[in-house]
Amino acid sequence: MTYSSFLQDELKISEQIDGDKVVLQLSGALSVTTVPYFREVVQPYLEQTFSTIVLDFEGITKIVSRGVGAAIDMAVQAKKQGGKLRLINVGKYGRSLYIQGVHLVADVPELEGFEP
Repeated sequence: MTYSSFLQDELKISEQIDGDKVVLQLSGALSVTTVPYFREVVQPYLEQTFSTIVLDFEGITKIVSRGVGAAIDMAVQAKKQGGKLRLINVGKYGRSLYIQGVHLVADVPELEGFEP
């Protein structure tokens, strides 16, 4: 699945399902123009009975606060439904994600013990 906007931001999301866990590999920009697509693609997984939804940020080239906010909303929704949202390969975006509090609602292994 791919989304591309007139601003040249593109976001690709590919899925890998393993039992009751799904890994969504993100590639491109998580920007103001791609966040609606991001929400649209992830929402059906939140509504299913996956115990864990993994967002793999390895291919992310840009992330804005609206994208972080969407991830926080998704983590809260997953938790309410008895599941969890895990963010992996956050790399250079770790500090920004930490400051915005993603680790408080989602499982972000790279942020365990993180000091800004």
